[in-house]
Amino acid sequence: MTTAASTPAVLPADWRWHHAHAATSLSAIDDLFPGRFDLDGLDRAGIEAATERYGMRATPYYLDLARRADETDPIWALAVPSPRELNVQPEERLDPIGDERPDLAPVPGVTRRYRDRALLYPTPTCSVHCRHCFRKRLVGNPDYALTPTELDAAIDWIAGEPELHEVILTGGDPLTLSDERLLSLMARLANLPHVWMLRLHTRMPVVNPFRVTPELARGLRALPVPVTVVAHFNHAAEVSPAATAAADRLRRAGIDLLNQSVLLAGINDEPEVHRRLLWALLRAGIRPYALHHADLVPGTSHRRTSLETGQRLMRALRGTVPGHALPHYVLDLPGGHGKVPVDQGWMTTPGPPASGPPTPGASSPGATMAAPSTSAPSASGTAIFRAPDGGRHVYPPRNDGRDT
Repeated sequence: MTTAASTPAVLPADWRWHHAHAATSLSAIDDLFPGRFDLDGLDRAGIEAATERYGMRATPYYLDLARRADETDPIWALAVPSPRELNVQPEERLDPIGDERPDLAPVPGVTRRYRDRALLYPTPTCSVHCRHCFRKRLVGNPDYALTPTELDAAIDWIAGEPELHEVILTGGDPLTLSDERLLSLMARLANLPHVWMLRLHTRMPVVNPFRVTPELARGLRALPVPVTVVAHFNHAAEVSPAATAAADRLRRAGIDLLNQSVLLAGINDEPEVHRRLLWALLRAGIRPYALHHADLVPGTSHRRTSLETGQRLMRALRGTVPGHALPHYVLDLPGGHGKVPVDQGWMTTPGPPASGPPTPGASSPGATMAAPSTSAPSASGTAIFRAPDGGRHVYPPRNDGRDT
């Protein structure tokens, strides 16, 4: 456990130090920042129960961005467990988007939901355990760590799939790997003739930006295929000078830098708050890419908005920020059926489900959608989406677990 005596007066710009000294409890936060946060008014028993159930990990760098110890502070709310996480809803799922669905997970460490790209999970480790994380089941769980033999098998499988043109390294966070391990893995993938591009999904520019060293940026640039880094900023408070400097290092190395956010109630669901996030990203040279409707993660109902809230937000943003700053508002359909834009052409009011089973998503090149009559959810809050795999899926799923 980190102690007050071991915490420097000025936090070092050393990503390994921040990763090693991540707080895993309220007591550890108090040790890192003695007297900084007023913890007396918190529901300690509730926070400790949520920590016991889901775990906690937050870097000193990230916690230092918080201004107060309560859920109205976006940094605190994103990093520290809430007693409200103990409230689990019937529709919530351990694997909300079907990463581990057998027909989508051909070998350990791989998910293939689309014909031309696949996910590779080289590590379950993260520097911060985000409270809304849709992979809570695996983050920090050693059962999901790939052995060298399993990683070789995953790469061999990718090598045998000539229609795969992009490999997305995710996790966990691939940037928790050393430069040597990360760049060696990426070089093996980049040297496959049918792999044309690589993507890194990472929260490290947000929660531990010192990880983006000049050496790492140069190593990514030296790979023989284009590399895209997709960060995960959810609030303008996260776009700090250190995060901006990390983005600048990547941009100067010629790395395309995008951002995907999650729509979170009380964090970024107000138009003016979200507008500040988009402008902060643009000023840092980060291109907004996707705004995800929050997944059905156990214990996160207090952070999920309605679909209508997301649509109203997007309408309010349009015309008030540049068009290239507007992210795509998308829903990852529960069960592994793929991402759909939450707009006209994919979403309709409830009706009888289509007959017959959906086509497996892994082999789908993308379906042609017939435009429905409306893009608004029903009065009950439910909607039906046409998925890329051709099926029709109710959202939220029924309480019996069925989503068709």
